[in-house]
Amino acid sequence: MKLGDYIFEYSQRNKEDKSYPVYSVTNTLGFCQEYFSKDVSGKDKSTYKLVPRGYFAYNPSRINVGSVDWQKTEDCVIVSPLYVVFGLKDTLKPEYLKYYLKSKPTNELIRQSTSGTVRDNLKYSTLEKFPIPVPPIEEQKEICSLLDKLSRVIEAKKEQLKELDNLAQAIFYDMFGDPTINDKGWERCELNKNVEEMFLGPFGSSLKVDSYVDKGSSYCMVYEQKHAIQAKMDFDDTHYINEEKYNTLKRFTVVGGDFIMSCRGTIGRLFQLPLDAPLGIIHPSLMKIRIKNSYSPVFFKYLLTKTMEEQVTNGNCVQMAITAKELGRKHLILPPLPLQQAFA
Repeated sequence: MKLGDYIFEYSQRNKEDKSYPVYSVTNTLGFCQEYFSKDVSGKDKSTYKLVPRGYFAYNPSRINVGSVDWQKTEDCVIVSPLYVVFGLKDTLKPEYLKYYLKSKPTNELIRQSTSGTVRDNLKYSTLEKFPIPVPPIEEQKEICSLLDKLSRVIEAKKEQLKELDNLAQAIFYDMFGDPTINDKGWERCELNKNVEEMFLGPFGSSLKVDSYVDKGSSYCMVYEQKHAIQAKMDFDDTHYINEEKYNTLKRFTVVGGDFIMSCRGTIGRLFQLPLDAPLGIIHPSLMKIRIKNSYSPVFFKYLLTKTMEEQVTNGNCVQMAITAKELGRKHLILPPLPLQQAFA
């Protein structure tokens, strides 16, 4: 069925400028107040849109990353005038619709529907044309119940992974101490002396959005911030360049075994590309680091991550960018390689 048969747009404004709580919708938190509670406290909110309990809202330029949710915490809240708000008919469960909207097939529909538009905006008139399977209400409840259980398992596994990572960090400190103050007195050495290559991606003007091509005519992929931040090979919404463009930028090539590090905004996130990683170049927001065999890759990842955590937040100063020259001058601890390998 068409989604528009089961939803209706709701564009009521807060005309009387009542003091409804101001919410936003994010891909991770859903409806939340964290982002706007301070920013809009003194503003005129008469143009803001009402979102009654049970209604959906989404940011038209962010729905492609999952910024959509239904409001279930207050009798009524308000959101930015830029948002799209809609309600549901009784034949569709909000939990079911949320799973549908956040599913991979729907996300692909969103990308196809917004391709080439300004800031990838998804209009309501486009959304209501989406096809949706609509089983009876009882079946929708069963489907949501199963997916809820799976979601709880996934969240539990994520928490377990966090605890295991905490354990690994504890082992690191137990074996090597605090790498910043070097309380165990290890040899220190400039990072420059223990890397084969370390540099930032191409200057922004040499790798513009219009350089990208579709996957079918691609020659190599562009590794971006998300790959370093998520620390995984994410091929969803990946960008590519053709062979001609690659030949002008091939000095920025990365291969399996190289580290990439985020260097703008969210800085210091490190990811080692797997050995079978596809040919690619780095985005201007990344740094390529290829280490010498004086470092174990696993040890190096923990060491540099700890070093960057200290670098990013130093007192009240939050650093938003770093250069290869600046990083290369840092003196990092260099314990014996067998001990690094024992940690790994």
